[in-house]
Amino acid sequence: MKIVFVALNYLPVLVVLLLPQVSSASDYLSPGISADELSTSLGTSEAPVVVDVRKPAEYAIAHIPGAINIPHGKLSERLEEVRGENGVLIYCFNGARTRQAEPLLFSNGIDNVYHLEGAFQGWIKEQLPIEKG
Repeated sequence: MKIVFVALNYLPVLVVLLLPQVSSASDYLSPGISADELSTSLGTSEAPVVVDVRKPAEYAIAHIPGAINIPHGKLSERLEEVRGENGVLIYCFNGARTRQAEPLLFSNGIDNVYHLEGAFQGWIKEQLPIEKG
């Protein structure tokens, strides 16, 4: 019984350690755009091309309204879709795949790249609109 009690005391710590962590701003090559700033610009002439670099199944569950899904492993095949006069904002769930996608965009001459501060986790935390499907 004592072992179960000790294990339960450490459960919250284990859960936090196992959750994927959002990358810090210094981990990115690109400047960040806050979730609120992006939400305000969506649907306007100021909006960047928004690219969700997660897997299609993740995108289908929930994504930022108007985002296009290009998994980070397919990005090199679809570069023309991400070129926009207001730049491109890339995001994933916690920032890991965003950081993998950034160098590919920069090395292919796409210089106006941004990342979503807080990643999609932050978007959800702010309770901003999502689309499904």
